Amino acid sequence: MSAHQTEWTLRRLRAGEFSGTEARQIQAHLTTCSPCAQVLQRLEEEQTRFEAQVPFERFEAGVLGAQRDPRHTPAQPRVNGFLVAVAATVLLAVVVRPLLEPEGGNRLKGGGASADLRIGGGGPQRSVPPGELEPLLPGERARLGYVAGPHQYVLAVSVDDTGEVSTLYAEEERSLPVKPGTERHWLPESLEFTGKGQERVMVLLSDRPLRVEAVREAARTAWERAGGKVSDMTPLGLEGEEIHWLLRKP
Repeated sequence: MSAHQTEWTLRRLRAGEFSGTEARQIQAHLTTCSPCAQVLQRLEEEQTRFEAQVPFERFEAGVLGAQRDPRHTPAQPRVNGFLVAVAATVLLAVVVRPLLEPEGGNRLKGGGASADLRIGGGGPQRSVPPGELEPLLPGERARLGYVAGPHQYVLAVSVDDTGEVSTLYAEEERSLPVKPGTERHWLPESLEFTGKGQERVMVLLSDRPLRVEAVREAARTAWERAGGKVSDMTPLGLEGEEIHWLLRKP
């Protein structure tokens, strides 16, 4: 009996990442392996519920009637083409449980804090689990969300293969103030990562505001310590808690 396919492999199959030969081999396995077929069916059902709960039009633009919070400073477009901030009309701030994650989301150790990264646009809308390399399709965008838990501030940055550190969300060179609690909030604007290679996205939750320059320096140091490989970067070691995602740009 052949080995079962991993859930990650089945997620990649759904995203259309495999070549024709590889896809046919996996599909052939599914015709004879009931457990793997059931996992794929569960993924399909989760995706259907996910998209029904948060349609991409809402995901992309955040049109829920909330007012834009002028304190939030979204990422500015990079002139070198690596990162583009796609404008949204309002700040999306709703409670939505990610259906593609375990119960409780990407839970951190800090008393109910969590963070989420969701992808939509070129392919099926999905939540991205941390710790895995997530391939992006052309035109896909990301949104970042968080549950602050006991923390009072949030900041987000990313690092690309060249070691360039980009500030995604901050306020006047410091972390954004947030209201602690169990509600899930979505940061404004959707992000499109352009260019080639990998990009590491990091959300930092803290009790005190972090200086953007200190976070950028820590991220650059972590990149250098990893030998210039964003896939090998370790936590930044700053105050508070952090969660990382690794994306592969098309």
